[in-house]
Amino acid sequence: MGVTRVSSPLTPPSPTRGEGNLRIVLSAMIQKSLDPTKTFVYRAPLSYAGFFYLILLAWTVFCVSIMGAKGWINWVQLFMVAFIFVMTWYFSLGISYKVEIKDEGELELTSFRRVIRIHSTKIAIVEGPYLPLGFIRFRLEREKAYLFGVPRNRDLQQILSIILKTNPDIKFKNLHLNP
Repeated sequence: MGVTRVSSPLTPPSPTRGEGNLRIVLSAMIQKSLDPTKTFVYRAPLSYAGFFYLILLAWTVFCVSIMGAKGWINWVQLFMVAFIFVMTWYFSLGISYKVEIKDEGELELTSFRRVIRIHSTKIAIVEGPYLPLGFIRFRLEREKAYLFGVPRNRDLQQILSIILKTNPDIKFKNLHLNP
């Protein structure tokens, strides 16, 4: 005679062969997903980024109005000036206004044009501005990324210290980490 299992709605059925291991693995995965890694975020001050783009817009309008008042000589001149303005705006919209880092070193730089995801070990140099506020340059493997930054900001200092912790070979120029 075989053994029949009786289960009530109050007690879960006992696992059959193989189900127990699956439940243990699943519960471990759920526990890991409920415990997210710490994420640190720095956002550039809105007034700083806004002022930069306002100045860029004023420069664009001023230059176009002066050149338009003189009259365009030919299509080649118009194309060259338009190309310069398009490239200026293209690269300016690539300047990051937000940086986010996880405890293990995954870095995410967000700009209006793109999002760069990279591990901090892939960063060779982080260079700060010479003034109290400016652009922070990250030299990556194949390119450079810029961030609107106030180097003395506590959140940015914390992010830079995590980068240093996860990548001890990194070089900092013009940036001093507060202990």
